[in-house]
Amino acid sequence: MQAAAIAERDGWWCWLCGGAVDPHAPKDSAVRGTVDHLVPRSRGGGNEPGNLRLAHKRCNVQRGSHLPELQWPREWPMLMTVHVWTALARLAPRPGTAEVVALAPLGDLADDAAAWVVERAEAFVPGGWEAWTAPDPAGPVAVWLRRPADAAPGVTGRPKVGDPG
Repeated sequence: MQAAAIAERDGWWCWLCGGAVDPHAPKDSAVRGTVDHLVPRSRGGGNEPGNLRLAHKRCNVQRGSHLPELQWPREWPMLMTVHVWTALARLAPRPGTAEVVALAPLGDLADDAAAWVVERAEAFVPGGWEAWTAPDPAGPVAVWLRRPADAAPGVTGRPKVGDPG
């Protein structure tokens, strides 16, 4: 897929910082659009269109070969969260499988977390992700995530051995 096609698909927005990409920026400009690999090639990512994103040159260089950051919002007082990237790696190849990705102290926060995790999952491994909440009579509210059973298996790539993320 050519850079111009990726830029058109992504709406001329940098997937890393969310800023507009100038299609007329000079080649040496930090805001010039580049093709970034969602899962870096050094970590098992390929050149298929689903793994390619538009990014500013500066954002792409700054990220290097790190896996995408998927940090839960710090302002949420969650009781427990899992590393989202790891959950996606487990769930993407097995549609229909679900797991708890967070425990929230309140239902409204759990609902926000469910919407947030679906948005992130779709951005990284498209395929109709679903999330729902399940309150526990003891108090915490579980946030579940899965891909529908009829979704095609997906991949997220694999971190290198010893990668802390």
